[in-house]
Amino acid sequence: MNPKQTPKAARAEQPGTMRTKPHLTSTARGNAALERALNLLSDLRRGKGSYSALLRKHHLSTRTAHKYLGRDLLGGTRGKPVRASKADRRVRLLLFPQAAGDVPIRTRSSRAATELSEYFHDRDKLLRGKLSPEDFEANWRGVIVAGKEVFADSSEILVMADADVLKLENLYANTAGER
Repeated sequence: MNPKQTPKAARAEQPGTMRTKPHLTSTARGNAALERALNLLSDLRRGKGSYSALLRKHHLSTRTAHKYLGRDLLGGTRGKPVRASKADRRVRLLLFPQAAGDVPIRTRSSRAATELSEYFHDRDKLLRGKLSPEDFEANWRGVIVAGKEVFADSSEILVMADADVLKLENLYANTAGER
């Protein structure tokens, strides 16, 4: 150690004490890791493999998975296998059907996300002629999802589809450009 150096600078000169690569915290890189972690959680819930096999499949370390998934991963201590929680409370931006069209909303309920997904599948069947308007209205009239009643007027839905108001490409809304 040089007498003019601080102890921290002296440690930096020692081999094996400093990182060889700088730690990157790029937003795009973080978003990619978050996306891979959420895919891992989805596969873990569906039973598509063991936790360690899914970590390898999604190119994640245990530390990164726990960083992004936190309390959604249970177990892993004292020899217990890591498993996914049954439900999560993650914020989702979803499209919600209303009389004016599909409006983006924020929800934390995985049940609401599932129910909206079922609604949009049934609406797609209605638009393709695979489900009768009477059956669609019987299934969805008066149904409340995320504290609001879903729009279930089949005749108006068909008019909106003809006017190209209903362009649903993805259930999970991308509202970044609308802000």
